[in-house]
Amino acid sequence: MRSLGPLESEVMSLLWEADEALTVRQVLDNLRDRDLAYTTVATVLENLYRKGWVTRRRLGRVWHYRARIASSDHAASVMREALAASKSPRATFLKFVDQISDEEAAMLRELLDEATRREER
Repeated sequence: MRSLGPLESEVMSLLWEADEALTVRQVLDNLRDRDLAYTTVATVLENLYRKGWVTRRRLGRVWHYRARIASSDHAASVMREALAASKSPRATFLKFVDQISDEEAAMLRELLDEATRREER
């Protein structure tokens, strides 16, 4: 999975938060704090489509875009890439565990227990 640039990340965040497919105009309107041209947003969405990050459907003359990859899948991929890039995965895991909250640690324990039970079946 190819990583996202800053503008691509912003666009994907909008698509992940949306309840429905968005048009270029809708994405542009939601990027209000950025001074972007319509064509710039259209190009970003086309690039995301070519990279496999979004699907699109043409309704009349307008493309509607929807995220193809869930934000949780993307986050997991980023975490996996960071671990794979580490010279010491054990030390990286330890730093990560030291930085998570008690609630996150409890969730991690619960998820590891669930994974173990699934493997035992």
